[in-house]
Amino acid sequence: MKKIIVLLTVFLVAGCSTKFAYKNIDWLVYWYIDDYIDMTKAQEQQFDTYLEQWLSWHKRSELPLYLAHLEELKADIASQNISIAQMDYHQEKAREHWTRFRAHIAPDLAQLATTLSDEQVVYLFAALEKENLEDEEEREERAKRSEKRKKADWLDRNEDNLEKWLGNLTDEQETFVENSYGNFSSTSQYWLEYKRNYQQALRKVFSQAGRGEEFTSRLAELLTDPERFRSDEMQAVSARNESASKQYLLTIFSLSTEKQRQHLIEEIDSLRDDITELAN
Repeated sequence: MKKIIVLLTVFLVAGCSTKFAYKNIDWLVYWYIDDYIDMTKAQEQQFDTYLEQWLSWHKRSELPLYLAHLEELKADIASQNISIAQMDYHQEKAREHWTRFRAHIAPDLAQLATTLSDEQVVYLFAALEKENLEDEEEREERAKRSEKRKKADWLDRNEDNLEKWLGNLTDEQETFVENSYGNFSSTSQYWLEYKRNYQQALRKVFSQAGRGEEFTSRLAELLTDPERFRSDEMQAVSARNESASKQYLLTIFSLSTEKQRQHLIEEIDSLRDDITELAN
């Protein structure tokens, strides 16, 4: 069920291909969750009803909030009012968008879960563990790469991301990005532990007798608060990375040109236009 929340969040919240996702979310969802649950016709009909309600609520209540937030962000960029405190503000606003969305759909997902057969539940957790093993194998493969390859991959990812929003980087920015390698710690070793701990908690809920009110209440609680299964070590490393990331972005912005800031504003305008069209 958490997979569905993550998927819908990417489609409904993320800026990438927003219009495409809205217009095709029905088959995109089924294409994705087919690897985890083979729903019956009755379950599909119930899910379709929920999905229609979620989309209606999201367009009516959430998209206007996203538009207002984008206008705030755009104003801060235009006035160069960018600081650690302002980054904290926008990050918290983004977190609130995600929290509201998750809280809204979790009860419906928990109710839908009451219809899952034992066979479907077994298949779901087997599929999740298969994915865990694949992630573990991929992490081990990355760990075996040379330091030179790791750095090159990191630079490619970060420069591509910055260029999407700013356009071509200056020589000074490229130098800064290269010198920033090593300032961030990997959390991949903690993510697998976190996922398995969380999935184990979900297993316990599904293994309890009956699928009544206690079941839906406990499941909805897990769906809305998975972060509590992150270890203290993971929280600490993530906090350090977050702090380093803000300083990194602040420096990049301080080195930005007027042309780059205009490019960034145009990207935000494009996203705003897409959301406005969807809202209307």
